[in-house]
Amino acid sequence: MSKRPRYHWQYGLVLFLLVAYVAWALLRPLPLLKPGNPTLELQLSAGTSVLNWPAVGQSAVGIVGNNILETHNTQKPAPTASTAKIITALTVLKQKPLATGQQGPTVTLGPNDLAIYNTYVAQGGSTVPVQAGEQISEYQMLEAMLLPSANNMADSLAIWAYGSLPAYSAAANAYAQQLGLTGTTIGSDASGYNPSTVSTAQDLVKLGEIVMQNPVLAGIVGQTTASDIPLAPNAKNINLLLGSYGIIGIKTGNTDQAGGVFVGAARTDVNQKPVIIVTALVGAPTLFDSMKFSLPLLQSVQANFQTITPIHANDVLGHYQIPWGKSINVIAAHNLALTTWAGTTLSTRLSLPQINSNSSAGQTVSTLTISDPVTKAKSSVNVTLDSAVPPPTLSWRLEHPLF
Repeated sequence: MSKRPRYHWQYGLVLFLLVAYVAWALLRPLPLLKPGNPTLELQLSAGTSVLNWPAVGQSAVGIVGNNILETHNTQKPAPTASTAKIITALTVLKQKPLATGQQGPTVTLGPNDLAIYNTYVAQGGSTVPVQAGEQISEYQMLEAMLLPSANNMADSLAIWAYGSLPAYSAAANAYAQQLGLTGTTIGSDASGYNPSTVSTAQDLVKLGEIVMQNPVLAGIVGQTTASDIPLAPNAKNINLLLGSYGIIGIKTGNTDQAGGVFVGAARTDVNQKPVIIVTALVGAPTLFDSMKFSLPLLQSVQANFQTITPIHANDVLGHYQIPWGKSINVIAAHNLALTTWAGTTLSTRLSLPQINSNSSAGQTVSTLTISDPVTKAKSSVNVTLDSAVPPPTLSWRLEHPLF
């Protein structure tokens, strides 16, 4: 009688465990797949701006509500002429604020206002007629100062608001410092007729941006005429470019010492949103030259808003490393286009999550969004897998029990 093998049960156990392991290895769920780079920082250039800078003086360009500012030639303080009235209007409204549609307090002009008027007439400065006892609102005084550029009304308005021209000058200089206008000094008058008021094109652009964000002042500088100034009916705005090429303001200036100075604002639409451009030219030979050279500059700024495509369809934006095979890429599902200022650097971040091991080709794993810093408009594109995750081989499953 033959004997049974002594260890037959051990072989059975081994076989059982082997079969069980193979079954477990084949059926166990696979772990989530991690991206090669979970977060991708992108710096996308919108090219280089090309502006038609004036051949004379110093100039600057800005965009209302943004930090985009470009300058041309040395930004050296120079007489501002009547563009100083921009500072006057802003400083007066700090002391005597107005809301849209308000006329503000009524001011009764007296002998001192008549004397100011006569002095400017004798000097050949721009004025509007006044008389002692005349009643005029704060709003009308602003109109007279900003449209026909009345020097006498600038001084009268500043004295009414602050008590004297020295007190006004101190307040205006403090305001300029508060705004960080390091190249601006307000001198002995509020009109800019005296060359002691100086500024730079860069500072005037910043002031122009503030004006265009003030609905009262933006409304005034956008008027071609003012019919309600008591002794100056149908006073005309001496900004001859107003209403052409999208120009909606702001202020001209000229004196013998300053030459021609022009601060202009123009509106254009970018990404279906309005954008206001502000330019300044200081030190042109004449007032006509300041406007003549500013117009091509404004037009070139408008032309520098360009539609770019920083991301194209199928651009590789990341990858997933597959432990049992080659990596698979994540790609842009389509072109991503955006209109922005040429020269802008667009910054964005792409975050990639972990994905399932059975993810398929074309599956969206994330979204890339780029914001235009000028208009704050956004453009987005889905980020998808360029191929399906391949299944692991049997040998890989058996050889990697701890993965």
